[in-house]
Amino acid sequence: MRNMKKTVFYIILVLLVAGMILFAYYYGDKIFKILSPLFMAVFIAYAIYPMVVRFERNGVKRHYAIIIIYIFAALSLAFFVIFIMPHVISNAKELFNTLPDIAGRYRELFNSYISRIKTSRWPDEIKNMIFGELNVGTGFVQNYASRAMKKSLAILASSIGIFMNIVLSMIIAYYLLKDIEDIKRSTLMLAPKKMRNDLINLGRELNTIITNFIRGQLITALIVGLLETIGLYLVHVKYPFILGVIGGIANIIPFFGPVLGAIPAVALALLQSPTKALLAAAVFIVVQQIDNAFISPKIIEGKLGLHPITTIIAVLIGGEFFGILGMLLGVPVTAMIKVILKRVIDIIV
Repeated sequence: MRNMKKTVFYIILVLLVAGMILFAYYYGDKIFKILSPLFMAVFIAYAIYPMVVRFERNGVKRHYAIIIIYIFAALSLAFFVIFIMPHVISNAKELFNTLPDIAGRYRELFNSYISRIKTSRWPDEIKNMIFGELNVGTGFVQNYASRAMKKSLAILASSIGIFMNIVLSMIIAYYLLKDIEDIKRSTLMLAPKKMRNDLINLGRELNTIITNFIRGQLITALIVGLLETIGLYLVHVKYPFILGVIGGIANIIPFFGPVLGAIPAVALALLQSPTKALLAAAVFIVVQQIDNAFISPKIIEGKLGLHPITTIIAVLIGGEFFGILGMLLGVPVTAMIKVILKRVIDIIV
C-alpha cells in the first residue's frame, strides 16, 4: 500500500512538472512579462544582501539598512548620470552618427577582396565555394543586425515600462530582504517534514550558485569593463567608454564573452589603422589574463560545478533559444537544474 502511494505521488509529480513545462512553453512570453519584476527583485536582493548584513552587524536594523543602501544607490546613479553618462552618451552618439561611414568603408574593403578573388587564378570551384560562404555569412550578419536594431528600438519604446518594473522590483526586493526568514519558514511549512532537511540543503546549494553568479560575475564584469575602458583610452582607440561597457557586459558570458566583447573594438580600431587594431586586441588580451589570474579567483570564491563542455553547450543552447539573455543565464540555470536533478534522484533512489 505504501509503495502504491509512493508511485501515485511520483506520477502526479511528473504530470505536474510536465504540465508546468507545457504551460511555460505556450505562455512563456506572458509568464516572463509577469514575473520579470520578481526576477529583477531577486537580482537586487542578492546584489545588496552582503551590505545589509554588514549594516546589521553594526547595529542598524534591517529595514533601515535597506533604505540607506537604496539612498546610496540613488546618489551613485545620480553621480553616474551627471559625470560619466555624458561621456558614454557622447561616445554612443558619435558612434551611431559614423555607423554609415564605417559600414561604407568596410563595404569598400569587402568589395576589394571580392575583386581580388575574381581576378585571381584560383580554380572556379574554390571561387564559387568562397562566394557561397561569403553570401551565407553576409546574410547572417545582416539578419542579426536587423534583429538587434529592432530589439533596441523596442527597448527604447518601452523605457517607461522598464522604469516602472525597476521601481516595483526595488519594492519587492525590500520585502524579500526584510522578511526573508519568515518567507523561508513559511515555504518549509508547505513541505512534508521528511523532505525539509533535503529542501534546506537544496536551497543552500542553489543559493551558492546564484551568489557566485550574481555577485561574482557582475563585480568581475564591472572591473573588467573599467580596465578595458582605461586601456582603450590610453591607446587612443575611438569610443573607449561605450566599447568598454560592451566588453564588460560581454565578459559575463563564459568562454565566448571576451571574444564577443573584443570584436567591436578591434573592428572600429582597424579603421583607424592596423596598429590601433593590434593595440585594441592587446588591451583585451591583457585584461583577460589579469581577469583569469587575479580578478575572478579573488572575487568568485566557488565554481558553478559544471564541466567546460557542459558550460559551452549551455551557452550555445541559451543563445539559440533566448538570444543574449540566454547566453548570460544559460550557465547558472544549467548548474541549478543539475543540483535539483541530483537531489530529486537522491530522494527517489
